[in-house]
Formats: sequence, structure tokens, C-alpha cells
Amino acid sequence: MIFYNYQFIIRRMNHMVRSENQVANPVRTNIELSEKVLELNKQLAKDPENAELWIKRGLALVEQNLMREAVESYSKALCLDPFNWLGYRNRAHRHLSCWEFQEACSDFIMSTRLVPNTVDIHEIWEAWYLLALSHYLLGEYEKAADAYKTCYSLARGDDIITTTGWYWSTLMRLDRKEEAEGILAFITKDMKFEASREAYFSTLRMFKGWVSPEDTEAQCNMPDCKDKFTRLYAISNYYYITGDLDNSNRVIDRILDEAGPEWWMVFGYLAAMVDKKARSNA
Repeated sequence: MIFYNYQFIIRRMNHMVRSENQVANPVRTNIELSEKVLELNKQLAKDPENAELWIKRGLALVEQNLMREAVESYSKALCLDPFNWLGYRNRAHRHLSCWEFQEACSDFIMSTRLVPNTVDIHEIWEAWYLLALSHYLLGEYEKAADAYKTCYSLARGDDIITTTGWYWSTLMRLDRKEEAEGILAFITKDMKFEASREAYFSTLRMFKGWVSPEDTEAQCNMPDCKDKFTRLYAISNYYYITGDLDNSNRVIDRILDEAGPEWWMVFGYLAAMVDKKARSNA
């Protein structure tokens, strides 16, 4: 005899109805497509089964912030070439941009399974880095920690700085303090890195105790502050981990209040949004 969970079935049916309505809606963003997209459209009209062209079209759409349309273009590529690891990684990244974390996680898993060892190690690192982040955004911290462990082992140069902050934060949320302090021990004051990683190193200095969260937040008040929301989320996370929930929530609210639409895809904003929702439901 089979027993059915009718409440689950009803919820699932409701979700399917909403999804079908969205898929059936032909309305798309009403902006002029770039010359690059239009040229790729012409090439695809002549060669519609070329998966690489569909991937290039997706990348061109991303340049216009047309993330939903990019997801569709990558999906067409994957229909033609279902073992294309880069297609999965690119689509997953844009699922993140659309706040579709479960879909992103599924695609990132596929990309890490399919990525060949012959590609540049940074490319492999990035696939694992994004998989770990998607688990983090889903609140799956054990899985995130496992993915960050692999990611950390693949990190070279500046990628170590980028990985360490998220990995440390994940381990601290799991109360695995000894492991967290172990990876932080490799961060030194005289480390050399590209200017693009300065925001990440700034937050690592706070995690190390070299600067206070107040001083780190003061940097975010400067008009020329780069990667402001990356810094602010790390500050909120630091307060949360150290038991200062009031300040953690204050900084989360600051992120959500100050970030305009052009920042709604950055990882610090996404993580702040997730934390806000989780704490509101607690």
C-alpha cells in the first residue's frame, strides 16, 4: 500500500503552476540588444545546433545584465552538448544572479564533475568556489565546508585570499574553530596580492584581529571604497560569529538599504539577503 503526503503534493503542484505560468510568459526585458548579441543571433540562424555559439550568446547577454535570457541561452547549449562543463558553470552563475540558489547548486555540481583536468587550475578552482558559495547560500554549511576544502586545495596565489574568508566563515558557523584558525594562520601581513583582492584581504585582517570591525566599516564610508558590500557582509558575519547579533543585523540592514539594483547580484548582497530571511523566520 502506498501512502501519499498530500500536503507535499499540493505544495509541489502549486509550485509547478507558478513555474509553468512564468515559463509560458513571453514577456522579456524590453531593451535593445547589443551588436554582439545581434551578430551571434545571425550566426545561430545559420548554425542553430552550435552549442559554443549559444554559450557565447549567453556571455554577451550577461554583459547587458540580461541574466534570465542568458540562462535560456546556456540551456539551449546544454541541450545540444549535455556534457559541457562550462555551460553548466556559466548557467549556474546566472542562476545565482537570478536568486535561484538550488538550481545554481545543481549546475555547479555538474560542472565540478565534468570539468577536465586539462583546463587551467584557476578554472577548476572557480567551479568549486562557486559550488561552495551556493551551498552556503542554501544554509548547507557542512556541504559548503567540504566544497571549500577542495577549493582551498586548488587555490593558487590570490585565490587563496578569496577562498580563506568564506572558508573561515563557514567553519566558524559550524563551530569548527580549530580548523578555522588553522587556515587563517597562513594569512600574513606581508602577503602580496592584486588590487582586485584588497577588499577580501581587508576582511581577513579583521578576522585575524589586526583591525577592528569598526575600523573596517569606516573604510566602507569612504566615497572611493571598492567592493563595499563584500566588506560589509564580512563585517556582519564577524559580528554574528562573535555573538554580537544586534550589530550583525544592523550591518545586514545597511547592505539591503544601500545596495541599488546594480548590486543585487554580488555575493555579499545575496548572503545578506539570505541571513535576513533566516533570522526573520527564526
